[in-house]
Amino acid sequence: MYSAHGGGKSLRTLFTAPDVTANVNGRPSKLWGLQGSATLHDKQLILTVVNPHQNRPLEAEVSVRGASVGSCRSRVLTSNDIHAHNIFAKPRALVPTDGEVKAGGPAFVYRFAPASVTRLQMSLA
Repeated sequence: MYSAHGGGKSLRTLFTAPDVTANVNGRPSKLWGLQGSATLHDKQLILTVVNPHQNRPLEAEVSVRGASVGSCRSRVLTSNDIHAHNIFAKPRALVPTDGEVKAGGPAFVYRFAPASVTRLQMSLA
């Protein structure tokens, strides 16, 4: 999910989303709502985003300052089971899914799945 960042130019990335609240060992705790990073490779922009909320998708505007998105593809790693993971006996218990994203111009809206890591790969116009 993160290997696409390798060798690129790190970009300043800002996230604004409601905090996730939970009880940890009987005490209230907060965690950021969305977080991630962005990297530029020529005209390819890679954005990876984590949504830590167990069962709430988060819809967010993705804004690219100083550029325009021509096309976008997604790769999402998530599961209905928050504890899902791969092991040698079940190496494909958790696999990413790929898709096209309707995106164009300097901004678009994307819905981040609950308990997910999402990679958006944007071709800049």
